[in-house]
Amino acid sequence: MGHTTLQPHTENLVKMRATLRILVLQVFICWAEAIEYQFVVDEDGIFAPCEDQHGNPSNIDGLLDMSTVKVTNAGNKISIEGEHAVVWKDVQPEDTIKLFGQVYRQEKGTWQKTMFSGSSNNFCHNMFENNQYWFKFWTQYIKNSDEIKNKCLNTLGAVLRYEQFELDLKGNLNAPNLEGRYKLVVQIEAFDKRNVKRPVSICTELRGTASKV
Repeated sequence: MGHTTLQPHTENLVKMRATLRILVLQVFICWAEAIEYQFVVDEDGIFAPCEDQHGNPSNIDGLLDMSTVKVTNAGNKISIEGEHAVVWKDVQPEDTIKLFGQVYRQEKGTWQKTMFSGSSNNFCHNMFENNQYWFKFWTQYIKNSDEIKNKCLNTLGAVLRYEQFELDLKGNLNAPNLEGRYKLVVQIEAFDKRNVKRPVSICTELRGTASKV
């Protein structure tokens, strides 16, 4: 009777161990097969005007004064130094800033959404959270972060001062077919205390080509 009672339990245990081994093997294979990709930005692909966006949004120069910051596009790397002031008109320091970023891939001549996106319904609140995409690629390099935490992007004349930094647009991804044309579309909008959207929105694009290294 003891043998009959333990047999199903033993079989389940064996199955669980086998399943665990398979999962561990799959994780190892995924890790081992990670592919390194290089993203090369188009010559005119940094802060490009958005295409086919409703409401005729302004480009990045409607948000920030780009004349006092130096952006160097080396194709596979981007370097930035200097500072720029907020020039976004018709927004108030009490406004809520919302940000949305979406990556598109060009397929058969049209831009298709990918699974890669990021957003914030209160960008001023989490502008400097270190687990956010924009912190890794942008806000961690703002030297006067304590000041900008209070002024954010909705205070006219606030100045963002940068450490000189360089972004190497290379990464390892567990995907065999990510080569191709891509663009990142970033939209920024301001809402007043009644949650009414301000008339001037910001939209800018980063365009380029991804290839295996």
